[in-house]
Amino acid sequence: MRGNNPANPILLFVHGGPGSPMMPESWVFQRPWEDFFTVVQWDQRGAGKTFAAAGLKPDKTMTLDRMQADAEQLIDLLRTTYGKKKIFLVAHSFGSVIGVRVAQHRPDALYAYVGVGQVVNVLKNETMGYQETLAQAEKVGNEAAVKQLKALAPYPGVATAADVSLAAMFKIVAERKWDVALGGMRYGRSTDPETGIRALSPDYTDDDVKAADLGEQSSDIILFPQLVSVDFDKVTDFKCPVFIFAGAADRTTPTPLAEDYYRRIHAPKKAFFKIERASHDVMFDAPGEMLVDMVRDIRPLAQSDAAR
Repeated sequence: MRGNNPANPILLFVHGGPGSPMMPESWVFQRPWEDFFTVVQWDQRGAGKTFAAAGLKPDKTMTLDRMQADAEQLIDLLRTTYGKKKIFLVAHSFGSVIGVRVAQHRPDALYAYVGVGQVVNVLKNETMGYQETLAQAEKVGNEAAVKQLKALAPYPGVATAADVSLAAMFKIVAERKWDVALGGMRYGRSTDPETGIRALSPDYTDDDVKAADLGEQSSDIILFPQLVSVDFDKVTDFKCPVFIFAGAADRTTPTPLAEDYYRRIHAPKKAFFKIERASHDVMFDAPGEMLVDMVRDIRPLAQSDAAR
């Protein structure tokens, strides 16, 4: 939890993955946020420091319902402890699955819900992302990528939780490899610098980094079967403001799906921020642009908690 003024509104960041903590990477983009928000990075159940505190033991009882409840309990704890009427909830990628559920269930506790790399329908996300990655490989003439991606068809090859297998999960890992290599994760980069960023984190020890890697593997295995059924296509009525940030080059959570979803959302206030020179990790690709949008268009919703 970091911030430069206790009068600022609280912003809870719900990381993606599943099981991929943002805490050890947030130092790259977060410090300017701390002038305007008190930022809370939370290692979810089964992730990072929380996974380490649990003895590196996979939590086989981990469910989306339980993780939603965890988030809501944390939100209420933050509000009570720091005397805030509401908070901002920012959720990235897998975290946006939890984020939408919380926004639906506890709009009273939120100034706004902010989705970054918003998940809409997991199977549609995977199918479109695969098609876009293959198209990009063909566009740039990467024959190895084209060959390996075509070999994954039919992709993702699952329709229900009962279809999930290690083979299906390996398909997703293989697709993600080329998504990253072709710039769909970090704009203009053929590699994901996550490992190096985590190693330099002021908040993580070497043991924490190892725990994060193990927790991500464990969380994928436990939660992926549950994610197959995630579908927010008809979850369009919100009682709190909703904002969505999307990288124009995002193929992990394809921006066309997020744009279509946004158009169908009914909320007290809403806005869609399409960042042209960004992929899936908008806060890394365009940190300044994202911060300006947040301070100009989102933070004013918390005037009662604003710094004087």
